[in-house]
Amino acid sequence: MNQNRVQLIVYLKKFNVSNKVAQYGHVIYSSRKMNYTCLYINESDKDQVVSKLKSLHGVQKVEVSPYALSGIVEK
Repeated sequence: MNQNRVQLIVYLKKFNVSNKVAQYGHVIYSSRKMNYTCLYINESDKDQVVSKLKSLHGVQKVEVSPYALSGIVEK
């Protein structure tokens, strides 16, 4: 099964919000010093998840990475 994945970079006002952000996708990296979190989500859910993340209290900005992760195959 192939799924296209999209990386989101979520900038936070406080790092405590990263726990709420983790509920929306697979967290790859979180920076406590720079207050951001990188996560992967399914491309089909991108619009829904981005709008939900923007509405969270404590989220400054949400950016979609120009690079896509494609070809995830389950054995």
